[in-house]
Amino acid sequence: MSLKDLLDLSESRTLKKQGMSEERLKAQLPHLRNLIAYYREYPDLLVDFMKGPESTFKFFFYQRIFLRITMRHRYVYATFPRAYSKSFLSMMILMLRCILYPNSHLFVTTGGEI
Repeated sequence: MSLKDLLDLSESRTLKKQGMSEERLKAQLPHLRNLIAYYREYPDLLVDFMKGPESTFKFFFYQRIFLRITMRHRYVYATFPRAYSKSFLSMMILMLRCILYPNSHLFVTTGGEI
């Protein structure tokens, strides 16, 4: 199928546009609050939802537990062995916090030589 065929196909369909008005958003606020509260408790399920059905990415069980613990508690201290995906999970947690907690100010520090 050529590009011209695809463009003709999209023009032939009568698509109904729906705008995102303030009234429509306000009507959905209770549902959105419930979803956000749910995903704050189960951030691994938010990642599963966002990745889509074609993705091959999967969390290991310990990664799901670690994500849930770190999102539910303000301070977490943990010591893990090599190849535990500590850096990956730390970045994942920061991104999830930015999504689920607007106006968050987050940072990462690491040890190093001066």
